[in-house]
Amino acid sequence: MPSCLPHGGYTLLPAVLCTLAWMASLSQDGCDYSRLEGPIVKSMTGSDDLPFLEIGFLAYRVPVQDPDDLTWKVIYSGPCLAYDPALEDGLWVAAKAFGFGALVLGGASALFLWFNTCFAFSLGTWRWAGYQVLLAFICQCFAFLWFGTSMCKNDENSCNLFFGSKTDIAAAIFWFVSALMIFCRYPKPKSSSNVISQANDEEQISDQPSTTEDVPIEGDPDAKIDTIDGNTKSSSEKEDTVATTRLTDTEII
Repeated sequence: MPSCLPHGGYTLLPAVLCTLAWMASLSQDGCDYSRLEGPIVKSMTGSDDLPFLEIGFLAYRVPVQDPDDLTWKVIYSGPCLAYDPALEDGLWVAAKAFGFGALVLGGASALFLWFNTCFAFSLGTWRWAGYQVLLAFICQCFAFLWFGTSMCKNDENSCNLFFGSKTDIAAAIFWFVSALMIFCRYPKPKSSSNVISQANDEEQISDQPSTTEDVPIEGDPDAKIDTIDGNTKSSSEKEDTVATTRLTDTEII
């Protein structure tokens, strides 16, 4: 049966971290992963004036020069241009595959961990979620193989970290911390034994027989007190109650 935080508030921490990691990996637009400088800028654009390009796994963006201060700026609302397929090598393809795998595994693990806030997980299920998050971290790390492509490894070219790669670093850190929290502690689900014990105690109390104690009452030395579940009633009061009940039954008939 679903319940709110069956494992306690600890499960919120890895779920939130995984969600933040997934959002960080989604925040890039595909052509802001790195900043490329060097002679390859001219070979890709045919312009001698462009000082750099903003590049990603799938496309690149060309900066424009501001006529007022003659500085080169990037208009992020502008379109991204597709690469020449000849530029892609084996590391490029592998980095794209690892990046996609990290995105899929990280998103799936984040969604799966949020179910833990309503449903109790066994130890095996909890560890399985941790392995999934750890695999997302590993894939995210292997996505940085892209910096080893022939385009970036050329001595005259340089690929520097930019917005997309920095957000991927943040995502990898979040995924690693989340996996570490999952493996280091399994918050046991709240047990219903206390509730069951309390119900059994109440049932035992209700099943206890009534006892009669000889306690003298002022004005009636022959009266006795009945004790039922901690409530006392004198025999005289009991006889008055029975008489009243009989009288009421006679009136109803």
